[in-house]
Amino acid sequence: MSMLHQDRLRATLHAEHTEVRVLLIHPMTSGRSVNKVLDASPLHFIQDIHCWRNDETMLTVKCGPATAENPYFSFRLVGGELGDKIKVRWVDNLGEKGAVQALVK
Repeated sequence: MSMLHQDRLRATLHAEHTEVRVLLIHPMTSGRSVNKVLDASPLHFIQDIHCWRNDETMLTVKCGPATAENPYFSFRLVGGELGDKIKVRWVDNLGEKGAVQALVK
């Protein structure tokens, strides 16, 4: 993992699904903004996000430079049980990586 990430993940069991909420801490710069001396910020964004329940791939997301800074995702997985391990990993266009996991409550 790079930088000092404090990504957050919550997984909550409901009657017929598991609700997953994840906040990824990342600058997500598009390369179009400039600072006071007109230097362009470099392109830096999360490209791929993967989610697993226990060891089974549940979701894959492709992102681009238009995704907001510190992106928040919320989704539902069919079924699930208390104590299932939910893991989310991401990789950005510069090769930096992050991961976060939690047990279903």
